[in-house]
Amino acid sequence: MSHLTKKDRLAIRAALDEQRTKLLRGLKAALEESGQTQYAAVLGKSSGDSADEALAVTLGDLAAARMDHEVRALQAMEAAAARLDSPDFGLCDDCGANIPAARLLANPMATRCVACQERHEHTYSGQAHGSF
Repeated sequence: MSHLTKKDRLAIRAALDEQRTKLLRGLKAALEESGQTQYAAVLGKSSGDSADEALAVTLGDLAAARMDHEVRALQAMEAAAARLDSPDFGLCDDCGANIPAARLLANPMATRCVACQERHEHTYSGQAHGSF
């Protein structure tokens, strides 16, 4: 039997929907930035200044990294939404303990209890693509 009540699940779904809406707005902004129109002026200078070109490339790389991060976050949100009605939702993937409803309200994508998440972050802190 799940420790999460129907009311908990509804609140978590609402939090997830709110976070998804915010993320989609951010992703839309990142996609608009990826057009790099604001960088075109720097690249369009006929001076051939390599520092300006390097800055434009760096800004483009930052926009791409932001988009990558937001797409991965959106995928995690979609996975959480798909799991939300499962009886296993809210159980730690690592130890099987209950993840408190308050944690899931704050981070509906959480798949670990706080102790296991801290252990995971300590173990993988220097590696790219950490877990939500």
